[in-house]
Amino acid sequence: MVELRVLEPDDWPLWRELPLAALADAGPAFGSALADWQGDGDREERWRARLTMRGSHNVVAFLDGRPAGMAGGVPTETADSVELVSM
Repeated sequence: MVELRVLEPDDWPLWRELPLAALADAGPAFGSALADWQGDGDREERWRARLTMRGSHNVVAFLDGRPAGMAGGVPTETADSVELVSM
C-alpha cells in the first residue's frame, strides 16, 4: 500500500535522510551537490527551515510503511504556484 504524508517541521530527520540518499545515488540530476548538505551544511535548523518555509510543500511516499520517495516544492512569485525543486 502507498501512503503519502505531508511533512511537518519535526519530520526533519526523515526529510534529511531522503535527499541525502538521493544526492548520493544520483547527484548530477540535482541542482545541488551532496557536499553542500554534508559537514557544516548538515544542520538541523537548515533541514527544519525547508519544512517551515511559508508556502512550501514537502511530501514523502511510503510503500508498505517504508519511505520510498519524496517531492518538495517551494513558493514562486506567483501566489498560486509552487516550483518543484526535489523529487
